[in-house]
Amino acid sequence: MFKTAQAQDLAHLNSVEIKREANSAISFNFALNLPNLLHRMLAPQSSYSAFLNAQVELSDQAFDRQIAQVSARLSDRAFMVLPSGAKLQLKHWQLPDQKSLRDALVSSLILLNLPQKTNAHVDPMNVTSTVQTKHPITRVQLQLPAAMNPILVVFKTDQFWLTDQIPSAIIELN
Repeated sequence: MFKTAQAQDLAHLNSVEIKREANSAISFNFALNLPNLLHRMLAPQSSYSAFLNAQVELSDQAFDRQIAQVSARLSDRAFMVLPSGAKLQLKHWQLPDQKSLRDALVSSLILLNLPQKTNAHVDPMNVTSTVQTKHPITRVQLQLPAAMNPILVVFKTDQFWLTDQIPSAIIELN
């Protein structure tokens, strides 16, 4: 669960690998720091510590409602724009189960409250999503939620970062 982070581990905290499954289907395999992402999406105005404490105290039902809200926001804010200008939302978000998410939040809180500062962190968690269209996709502009930034995007041999300063990029899906 815990590992001591090297500088490169911290630099590559969020990433996504994009794969073409068919001419009209694309899969997205994310590795995300979910406690941080949830904080940035649900309560950016609160401190990270206060957010983690509040999440740990939530009932299962309230926690499930928040995760459903995050999933809906991800679908709204993650999309690809076709050359025609049409938007294709990333859909079918698969987040880790409730126990895994809660464990990551608790682990983050424990690490935050350690008496000595360490470079330890909770491992990124896997999240998947897909895009389906009626027509073949060859060139798109990718935009992901700002809460994921910075995020390393990998498609075949191409790698690039999306950041607050560079929030979208053109991808040739040939």
